[in-house]
Amino acid sequence: MRNFFADFRRVIIFLTITAVFSMTALAQNFNDGQKNNSAVEDVSGAKQTANALNDKNEFSVWGAFAPDIPRLFSGSRPSTFGEFGFQYARRIASSRNVALKYTIDAIPLAVINYRQERLIRLSPTAFGYERPRTTAYAAGLTPVGFQLNFLRQRKIQPFVTANAGLLIFNKSLPDDRSALRPEQRGRQFNYTLAGGGGVEFLTDANKSYTVGFKFHHISNASTGNINPGFDQNLFYFGYTFKKF
Repeated sequence: MRNFFADFRRVIIFLTITAVFSMTALAQNFNDGQKNNSAVEDVSGAKQTANALNDKNEFSVWGAFAPDIPRLFSGSRPSTFGEFGFQYARRIASSRNVALKYTIDAIPLAVINYRQERLIRLSPTAFGYERPRTTAYAAGLTPVGFQLNFLRQRKIQPFVTANAGLLIFNKSLPDDRSALRPEQRGRQFNYTLAGGGGVEFLTDANKSYTVGFKFHHISNASTGNINPGFDQNLFYFGYTFKKF
């Protein structure tokens, strides 16, 4: 069983390292960034105006899917997972080459499908597990997120990202209750941690498309009777339709 607090420490370390590197880059490039933010830049053959480079706010819509395939880390409950959401991002620091964004996501729908593990009596002296598949639905919020974009003045910008949030399911997750173990269930309220990276493709119309991958973790932080955790290889696609 994965330990939520160990995962949380890893995310905090990742965010700290990201912040240190981004602040170092900003300190080295601040003067150049100030000059270039007010100039017209050549973006892979297409010119962007100073206003486009100075846009601080973004609204996006995105969708993500994690198939039930081998995961980056073992020990959690296998699952298939999907979700879609809306994101607000604000650039909080930048230089000529990098930009650090704070992000917050609203998730109106998430769906998980997994195998339950119910202990049953096979005979008077033998026991076993039945593993039916079940589906649960959730909505949630990811209020803490950071994205660090590189090659800020180019049309193709690689980035790294990390975030933490919560999902509230329509039933306990997981739910392994049986007549022999009626207490075997998690909670409806679960936490999420995610980290990964991708590429953002800017268009001439000052919009962008995003493709990426995240390691995604769902856990009730051991507040339920059981907490096997769900680790997913999450692939996502996003579209930024408003920058200002």
